[in-house]
Amino acid sequence: MKHINNLLLNFLHKIPPELSHTITIKLLKNFLSPQYFIKNYKNLNVSLGDITFKHPIGLAAGFDKNAEAFHKMDKLGLAHVEIGTITPKYQEGNTKPRIFRLNQDKAIINRLGFPSKGLAYINKRLEKYKSHIPLGINIGCNKETTDYISDYLELTKKLGHYANWLTINISSPNTPGLRSIQTSDMLSKLLQTIDNERKIIENKRGSALQVWLKIAPDLDDVELKKLIDTAIDNNIDALCISNTTIKRPNDLISNKKLENGGLSGNPLFYQSTLMLAKAYLHAQNNINFIGVGGIDSGETAYLKILAGATILQMYTGLVYNGPAMINKINSELSLKIGSATFSKIIGNKAYEIVNGDYLND
Repeated sequence: MKHINNLLLNFLHKIPPELSHTITIKLLKNFLSPQYFIKNYKNLNVSLGDITFKHPIGLAAGFDKNAEAFHKMDKLGLAHVEIGTITPKYQEGNTKPRIFRLNQDKAIINRLGFPSKGLAYINKRLEKYKSHIPLGINIGCNKETTDYISDYLELTKKLGHYANWLTINISSPNTPGLRSIQTSDMLSKLLQTIDNERKIIENKRGSALQVWLKIAPDLDDVELKKLIDTAIDNNIDALCISNTTIKRPNDLISNKKLENGGLSGNPLFYQSTLMLAKAYLHAQNNINFIGVGGIDSGETAYLKILAGATILQMYTGLVYNGPAMINKINSELSLKIGSATFSKIIGNKAYEIVNGDYLND
């Protein structure tokens, strides 16, 4: 399986990134049904509210935007999957090319702009197929919308009953005006509206629906604290830290480093993990955290947990290493945790990370 993994990666990396992604989705959807044997490490079993996960590693939004292959993601060894970002109406997204590999930096810059087949298409896919692992649905707004809250509310009403959680995406840098919601008075109204609709869905189906919020890594400390307080006040279950960054570290070496868009992958690890630790300390256990950004090894996964993450999501790391790395991360992570209780190590080094005594820049 490792040999097949490497052959496929070599082929996919020789073609343009968006075409590579399209081929991968088509293979998973129509032809390939890979089966990676995933050992069940009992010390990696973890719960977030009412949702239980075999291990903390899942797939971040952005890969399966249109719910084409989510029902096969368990075969790759993932413990959860998040589809989307989904918009109410069909939209093409930004002009191509809009995805750029920074191979020397193990990073990607994208300026996709929420390309989405829209609510009606996604609804049909979710009616037809079921996920074998916990499912999240990442929701966004159309570029031309005049009412952000109505877009998010419509998606919640129509898709909430399919999901274990909904993730409100207000942090993509590629939709004009979207990130400003994070620091505006609109945020509280948006979260309250979604929380009210969530309660209606929960009453209808008789089970919990979590709501997560995905935020940008480029907020300053004051903005971050205010956002966390607003999320807690409006019953948000978890914050996903973080989305891509518009910042560019000085040590990037790829010739694509100045492309516009959001940067993900290895160079995002330090920034997003430091922010995660700051958020964990401020929240004082009143909200959960999802660690996203630069995870590509057992060490980086472990550091996210020590910074405050209960579960983790990957995307760019899988682009560069393939699904074979999931087993490798779990094996390394299980050894690092050892006989410790998983829940007891969450945030265990957040203070040291924030104060610069643990995490290397």
